[in-house]
Amino acid sequence: MKRLRTVLVIGLLAGLLAPPPARADIRIGVKAGGNVARPTGLPAWDPSASLKSKSGFTGGVFLALDYGRYVTLQWEALYTMKGAVYTSPDDSVTETLSADYLEVPLLLKLRVPLAVIQPFVFAGPTVGFKLQEKLETNGEETPVAGAILKNNDYGAIFGAGLNLGPNFMFDVRYSQGLQRVVAVAEGDIPAGFRNGVWSMSLGIVF
Repeated sequence: MKRLRTVLVIGLLAGLLAPPPARADIRIGVKAGGNVARPTGLPAWDPSASLKSKSGFTGGVFLALDYGRYVTLQWEALYTMKGAVYTSPDDSVTETLSADYLEVPLLLKLRVPLAVIQPFVFAGPTVGFKLQEKLETNGEETPVAGAILKNNDYGAIFGAGLNLGPNFMFDVRYSQGLQRVVAVAEGDIPAGFRNGVWSMSLGIVF
C-alpha cells in the first residue's frame, strides 16, 4: 500500500509540474455541486448499528488541456466535505464526523466529439489535505483529544459527464480513498475508516 501511495503522489506531482505542450487547447474554469459521503472498509464492529451517509458541498477550480478531439488532461483543486453519521442500535446516540478537505485530482478524460453535447468518461489519482474536522454527538460538538483523522489522504476517482456546448460541463464521480484515515488507534470511529464520496457538479469554462 505504501508503494501504491508513492506511485500515486509522484504521478500526480509530475502531471502538475509538467508544462503543457504547445498543441494543447488550454481552458480554465470553476465548478460547484454537492456530494454524499459514506466511508468504506469498515469492520462489522456493531452489526445492529446504523452508518448513514453525510451530505455536503464540493467546489473549486480546474485547468483542462484538450489534446485533439478525444483526450483531455484535467487538474482540479477542490474544497470537499466528507465524513459519516453513526447511529446507535436504539437510536439514542447519533455521532456525526465532519471532515473538510482540499482535494487535488489529476484526471484523464476521454471525450466523444459530438457537435454540441459531448459525453466523456474520466479517471485518475487524487490527493487530499485535511483542512478541519469536527465530531458531534446528538448535535453537540464533542471535544476530542488529538486528531481523529490523518492530515492527508489519497485515492482514485472515476466518473462520467457531459460537455454542454463550449462553456458548461456536468459530471458525476466517485472518489474512493485508498488508505485508512483514522489517526487514533481506538475510539468511537472504527479503525477501518476509508473515505468514499459520490459527487455531482456543474462547471463553467472561461
